[in-house]
Amino acid sequence: MKNLKNKILKLSVFVLSISVLTSCSKHKEVSEADAVALIESSLEKDTYGVSEMITKYSEQIVDEIASYPCAEYDTSYNFSHVGNIIEANYDINWNYTLNCNMGVPSTIDLEASTAGTYSTNRVNSNDNSLTNLNITGVEPNETSLVFNGNLNRDGNQSFIMGSKIRDVSSSISIIVSDISVNKSSLEIESGTGTVALSVDNGNETFTFNGDIVFNGGGSATLNINGNTYQINL
Repeated sequence: MKNLKNKILKLSVFVLSISVLTSCSKHKEVSEADAVALIESSLEKDTYGVSEMITKYSEQIVDEIASYPCAEYDTSYNFSHVGNIIEANYDINWNYTLNCNMGVPSTIDLEASTAGTYSTNRVNSNDNSLTNLNITGVEPNETSLVFNGNLNRDGNQSFIMGSKIRDVSSSISIIVSDISVNKSSLEIESGTGTVALSVDNGNETFTFNGDIVFNGGGSATLNINGNTYQINL
């Protein structure tokens, strides 16, 4: 009888251990919703995503850069945002070359690096990024600027779910194609992109790939695994 009780006790402990391990594994798993949260933050303005960089640089081109002599330039500044849900702070460095055709500014090659943090109601991030863009439509008679290039953003994040926190590291690559920005409104009117995301939870690496359509009107559509998500830029 005593041996039977011991066997039952051992079996109960084993089952409990398996249950705990399974629960922990599920808790550490990186979901598609987690991936969307990271991609969204790499796109939207308030977290100094692609749309903020493109809009800010378009403003500089229209207001100042297009009238500069053709040469190489660099500048740096700080981006800070404090809102009800999102807070962000980034140091940005730009290095760009203004190219001329017959003495008239025509294209720009831009390299930008960032370092900083953002926090939302779901994610806290400490990351760095490197962006390379080619911009056409700089000529005075053109009504839109067109951006092509890529952004790579790497960092460490904490996902917040109530009292539970999951720490991960991530690497995201976004390639943008024919992003058109109206020179008058400085709004992104159209364009497409692809995204590749890798997230490491310390035990396993999860990968996600998707397509992006910039709709104009301050929105984008993200498609991952046949699932569609609307993102407010």
